[in-house]
Amino acid sequence: MHRVLPPRLVLSQLIRSLDRWSAQGGLVLLSGSEAVLASALRAVASLLAKGEHIVFIDSANTVNPFLIAEVAMRMNKPPEELLDRLHISRTCTVHQLEALITERIASALRTYGSRILIASGFLHNLYDEDVAPREAWRIFRKAVAHLRALADAGTLVLVVCPVPAVRGEPGRTIRLRDRDGLLDALIATVDRVITLEGSTLSLEKPAPTHFPVAKNA
Repeated sequence: MHRVLPPRLVLSQLIRSLDRWSAQGGLVLLSGSEAVLASALRAVASLLAKGEHIVFIDSANTVNPFLIAEVAMRMNKPPEELLDRLHISRTCTVHQLEALITERIASALRTYGSRILIASGFLHNLYDEDVAPREAWRIFRKAVAHLRALADAGTLVLVVCPVPAVRGEPGRTIRLRDRDGLLDALIATVDRVITLEGSTLSLEKPAPTHFPVAKNA
């Protein structure tokens, strides 16, 4: 039975989980509706407020400084303090994504002393209709292998992927049948899968369960 939680409680559960997992590393997928992009950013802002430096790959152009400032003010922190700890790289093409992940991200993590990497909208560029399916799959496998290696070395890698839309919707990644297997292949590779649908937050891997509700949340 799905338990519907207030948005604030859903976010607090997500933040606590990421905070705990960051100490051990691993490859985590956050998927669901398009709202996962904003939820992930709010969770990131809360971790920044705790002093974390975070390297952020923004493939869906979703980083909103005003949202981060909102979280900062709620936590009595100067917004610029959080923004200074967020190290953003944007990708607009699959080849930019490939080069960033395979050639520069490991160095960025060392430079900023970061133990957390966020790949937001990771599949977004790979769903570009102008990219041949074979090329998209090649880059996907290469990029995921590098993310896997970073996770195995102790970095918490959070990959944020909304489920592609079946029909055209403003701002949504559109489903392409020749790439239907990308999300399934990613699920098979990661250590943990979190799904967020509405106000239901579920841990689907390693074992399906619902997050417990903290009494003091």
